[in-house]
Amino acid sequence: MSFFRRLLRLAQMRWRTSLRLRMVAASGILSALALGLIGGLLSYTIQSNLYDSRRDEILAETTAVSRNVQTLFDGALDVQGSIDVEQANAAAQTTVRSTTNSPGLAGFAILRVPGQATEQLMASSSSIDFPVEIISTELRTAIQGDRTSVHYQPVEMPDGQPGIAAGTNVNVPTAGRYDLVLVYDLSDVQNNLWFVQGVLALGGGLFVLITTFIVWTVTTRSIRPIVTTAQTAERFAEGNLDERIEVEGEDIAATLATSFNKMAESIHSQITRLATLSTLQQQFVSDVSHELRTPLTTIKLAGSMLFDQRDTFDPDTARAAELLKVQIDKFELTLAELLELSRFDAGAAELERDSIAPVTLVSSSIDAVQSLAESKGSELRLHAPGGHTEFELDPRRIRRILQNLLSNAIDHGEGKPIDVWVDSSSTAVSIAVRDYGVGMSEQDAARVFDRFWRADPSRQRQTGGTGLGLAIAQEDSRLHGGWIDVWSVPGEGACFRVTVPKDGATNVVSPVALPPEVPRED
Repeated sequence: MSFFRRLLRLAQMRWRTSLRLRMVAASGILSALALGLIGGLLSYTIQSNLYDSRRDEILAETTAVSRNVQTLFDGALDVQGSIDVEQANAAAQTTVRSTTNSPGLAGFAILRVPGQATEQLMASSSSIDFPVEIISTELRTAIQGDRTSVHYQPVEMPDGQPGIAAGTNVNVPTAGRYDLVLVYDLSDVQNNLWFVQGVLALGGGLFVLITTFIVWTVTTRSIRPIVTTAQTAERFAEGNLDERIEVEGEDIAATLATSFNKMAESIHSQITRLATLSTLQQQFVSDVSHELRTPLTTIKLAGSMLFDQRDTFDPDTARAAELLKVQIDKFELTLAELLELSRFDAGAAELERDSIAPVTLVSSSIDAVQSLAESKGSELRLHAPGGHTEFELDPRRIRRILQNLLSNAIDHGEGKPIDVWVDSSSTAVSIAVRDYGVGMSEQDAARVFDRFWRADPSRQRQTGGTGLGLAIAQEDSRLHGGWIDVWSVPGEGACFRVTVPKDGATNVVSPVALPPEVPRED
């Protein structure tokens, strides 16, 4: 049974993916339906013509036979006005046999019409081995109702072959009226019809096969440019930007190939230009960041000296020294994050893995921001159903991710509790940070990882920040082969979930829901 299911799935996949197969199958089915309709009409017409022709021949012959038999009976009267019924009956049977010339006469019968009072009685008779029972009462009633016409009725012969019973009424002087019925076997007509139908079926089948082969050949040649274009486009999409289609001829396929080549050339040029610009941008950011570090060091040293001596200044100067220290620290952080992003862009970032329990990293990160949370009035609550076994992680990068997520949650949590979840499975470990603050719209959540992007004013930071933290966190998670998800509803808060798969794990499902369900307090 499984073999047939696999075969069915293979056929379904082949049907969905093969344009040529669908075109050929459609043409074959339509050709077969058209030929079936035409063949059926031809077969019906031929059958009707054969049957009508044979029926007319039988009716004409029956008319001639009845006329001769009637003439025989009329001439059988002697001078006394009587008739030798036995001799007349035998003579009538001889006349029937000698008058019928068409093939297929199966037998005949001369049957007395019941309910007559006559001077003489001629017994009913029939040909040898003739099954009189196939002559129906309906046919005899029709004959007796219209004595001047020949009536007929389709019958089934004892061997199952079709036949026709035809008859009329004859009058025997002094003996009364009799039904003369002739029965013909139509097996020859049936055999001719079967032969014609067989020829039609064979011819139609051959026509469908030939048509299907022609359509297959034409379709193969017709869709070859499409197949070539699809294959070239697939290779182009994989990054082989030099792929082009060879142009042949001047038909629509050549136009398609030319248009594709122009499009590919345009895309190639745009990608090359953008890649060059991106490289220049990355190089510029890296160079500027490095070049600014030297003067920043001097400025920071001078700022620190001023900050340390602020108590000797007047209030305004002391306040300026404090602001200068804050801005220099923020500037230094921005440069550090720009350098980190430039390493990601250049592909130079590397993991420094170590075996450590994720819950340990989370606990230390919570401790690091505990004072900040207390200053904002937020309680940090840890839920750790998993994550107690060791994972191969880069502790520095995971801490940086957590530091950023926790700082954001504290900053936008409006002093409400902040829940942190840690859980693990056989394939991954997840950490989620949930606040119950202002939240974000769906549009803002979609852009929250963009560099230097800020949400609406209600979510602007109060504790500083560069606008690069979440972008770096996303890159750190990707470097681990993982990702960060975000859930947020305005007025209900936000939840960021980090998922890091184990090495070699596939079909990874995060062990922490988004957002997680807050455990009930007993």
